[in-house]
Amino acid sequence: MSGKTKYERAKERVQKQKKFYRHVVSWISTSIFIMVLFLFLRMPPWITLVVIAGWGVGIAAEAVEVFGLPGMDRNWEERKIKEEMERMEQWEDDDHLDLEDPPEMEERSAQPRQKWRDSDLV
Repeated sequence: MSGKTKYERAKERVQKQKKFYRHVVSWISTSIFIMVLFLFLRMPPWITLVVIAGWGVGIAAEAVEVFGLPGMDRNWEERKIKEEMERMEQWEDDDHLDLEDPPEMEERSAQPRQKWRDSDLV
């Protein structure tokens, strides 16, 4: 990859981050303005919360788009595949699939079953 391509990609990411921060600032300032306005107009507080929360969901979605989910970078899938392969190798190496009955089960089966009377049944 050429240095120009890396530079252009880095510049694009920085511009997305800058745009996100501007959206956050406008969301906070508009939210404060709406709260004060609705307080003076004596409107129900739930209306304010619906508007602020709705816009907040959009801000959160933009944050995931710009920054991604924590721990979910480009190499996440490859790391998980390697971890799963290592785990499968560990399970294959162990003799953990010994299907003998535990001693408690053998003791229970040696005890005679209780016989029920017909009058005990409802």
